[in-house]
Amino acid sequence: MSEKNVKQQQNGRRLSWTAAVRLCLGAGLISLFGINYAPAATLSAAQKALFEDKVLPVLQGKCFECHSHAGHKMKGGLVLDTLGGFITGGNSGPAIVLGKPDESLIIKAIKHTDDHLKMPSKKPKLSDEEISYLVEWVREGAPWPGADLSKIKPRGKITDEDRQWWSFQPLKQPPVPTVKDGGWSKNELDRFIFARLEKEGLKPAGEAERGALIRRVTFDLTGLPPTPGEVDNFLHDTSSNAYEKLIDRLLSSPRYGERWARYWLDLVRYADSDGYRIDDYRPLSWRYRDYVIKSFNTDKPYNLFVKEQLAGDELYPNNPEALIATGFLRHGIY
Repeated sequence: MSEKNVKQQQNGRRLSWTAAVRLCLGAGLISLFGINYAPAATLSAAQKALFEDKVLPVLQGKCFECHSHAGHKMKGGLVLDTLGGFITGGNSGPAIVLGKPDESLIIKAIKHTDDHLKMPSKKPKLSDEEISYLVEWVREGAPWPGADLSKIKPRGKITDEDRQWWSFQPLKQPPVPTVKDGGWSKNELDRFIFARLEKEGLKPAGEAERGALIRRVTFDLTGLPPTPGEVDNFLHDTSSNAYEKLIDRLLSSPRYGERWARYWLDLVRYADSDGYRIDDYRPLSWRYRDYVIKSFNTDKPYNLFVKEQLAGDELYPNNPEALIATGFLRHGIY
């Protein structure tokens, strides 16, 4: 296997992405500006009355329009139609600290004590009575019929269990397994494969005949079939490194980048138009597409590839290619 091929396999081209899932708890369906829920036996009659008769009407009338799933608006990433939404919070952090209204952002926002954090933002300030209801509610521990506090995880709190997730594990160089494969392994990667096959009680398939081999690897690396001439040359190449030369040729082909760039472009939702209803054409989006293709074809280091797309204009302001790379940030449907 060629040095370039081994290097690229070591880089792995593994796109490790994690998805953050907002916890949305509540025992029933959320209707427009209203909540249906199952009563919780743990709440006192007074706590239930506080929520149903005082707090919920304020939320429905003053908050849900801009901060609810039912209203289809989550300004600042904040939803207030579930207790989980209050606790996980939005872009500024958790909206409430249970039992501590003075430390709760939602209370500061409705009191307008911070010029940069006022709610409602485009409506009159809540009345003193309405504010007192929410203050009392937070002080009481935010009683919410049907909500299970044990299942609500505040945003930003990573548990020991969370840290066991594979993408949080530090990268490491594993030892190459020692195997008795009778010469089947041609490199270190093969040893890992053979060790796992051995563990599962399996045997590797036999070696493909040359005609099938060139067809498989050409499709894999370029997405296209080999030409009759390429097949003929490979079949008649009797040198000991014929396969390595084939791999090098395919990796050097512009078709290699065009083929493998598609996976990244699909991942970041690249498109030549805005999508949605109007679907206007994006006349310069092709520049980003070509940037990705070129990155694959020049074997650009993955860490540089990511940094250019996230902040190329800041990190490399004199590099036009890095500026094009920030097109990554603008692929959403418009």
